[in-house]
Amino acid sequence: MDKILINIKDKSKAHIVVSLLKELSFIEFRELGKTNKIRKASDFRELLGIWKGREVTLDGLRQKAWQRKTS
Repeated sequence: MDKILINIKDKSKAHIVVSLLKELSFIEFRELGKTNKIRKASDFRELLGIWKGREVTLDGLRQKAWQRKTS
């Protein structure tokens, strides 16, 4: 099965393309939605809940990260 991606420059003409694709019986048509969504800036503080109930310190993380085994 081949796949193609179509970018429609003029939003007012998009319904024409969608209608045409839906009429063709040999095409499985799936709308993906808008691709130009604006991502909101992520807030680091939203991740703090994943550490709840765990005792994690900056020094402890550094020790684990830089721990080297010597033989």
